[in-house]
Amino acid sequence: MAAGWREEFEVEGQAGETLLERVILGDWGLRRADRKCFEAEAILEEALALGRDEEEIQKQHAQVQLYLRYKTSAERSFYRAFYALRGLRKDKFKEELDLNKIRKEIEKTAREVVTGVHEEIRAERQRADTKPKALKTAEGTGTSRAKQLFQGQNAPKKMRKIAILDQWVEVEIQDGRTVTKLYPSNAGLIKEGQAMDPPPDLVYRRLSFPHGVPAEYRWAVGSSEGRMERGGIGTQRMTVDTWLDAIEREEASGTGHVGPTGVGNLPRPRERGGCDCEVCTQNRHAMERQVA
Repeated sequence: MAAGWREEFEVEGQAGETLLERVILGDWGLRRADRKCFEAEAILEEALALGRDEEEIQKQHAQVQLYLRYKTSAERSFYRAFYALRGLRKDKFKEELDLNKIRKEIEKTAREVVTGVHEEIRAERQRADTKPKALKTAEGTGTSRAKQLFQGQNAPKKMRKIAILDQWVEVEIQDGRTVTKLYPSNAGLIKEGQAMDPPPDLVYRRLSFPHGVPAEYRWAVGSSEGRMERGGIGTQRMTVDTWLDAIEREEASGTGHVGPTGVGNLPRPRERGGCDCEVCTQNRHAMERQVA
């Protein structure tokens, strides 16, 4: 579980590590609270079925209510840490955007200064009646082919930051029924995207299955029966247009559940560290063939 969270959030620094640990502990605590609730409810059901005395039934009722309060507290703690971690990541993105803007201004000023110096050198050489070949060299770009080719343009610091919309999808089994909850809702995520400048490039849906993967979400794990029982966390990466098409289909279905993208998952962007796992590699090759 911890490895899954660390894969989804590439944190840096003490603040990020601390919040990520809170999210991991919160997830673990929420799962434990769920399990305790189920156990207490099962004992209560057994007491009712066996016709136990009223005092014992009331005692078990109080136990169920106690664990429900624990679960509510665990949910608040988890989502508080989750939204704080997501907010920290947004602040990091904004800082990077501001730094990129400052860096571009500095580079522009530096180019203007260098151009002015080159012009002064060129004029001085012309006044000194330099040889034509030397003049030709001075009037060139002043940079070698190697320096023009290798400028660190693919370094992470120079890459454009990808603007992301994040949506948490909690899939629980309650009273034998599959319940899907979205944090934030689709409408809330649209409002969040409308407030972003530059606008979002991708949508990340993070699906959580604390009680195992129900039949309605078999598409998320394929033929893996182990994942069906174990549950865990999965990720959908898609363009904003693909997400808008997906939520239209989901609303039309009336089930209240989310579905597959219809076009497969995008590989993790190179700007966010990339990924060479089997799924990302396969999807990347498929996209390259489609573009070709």
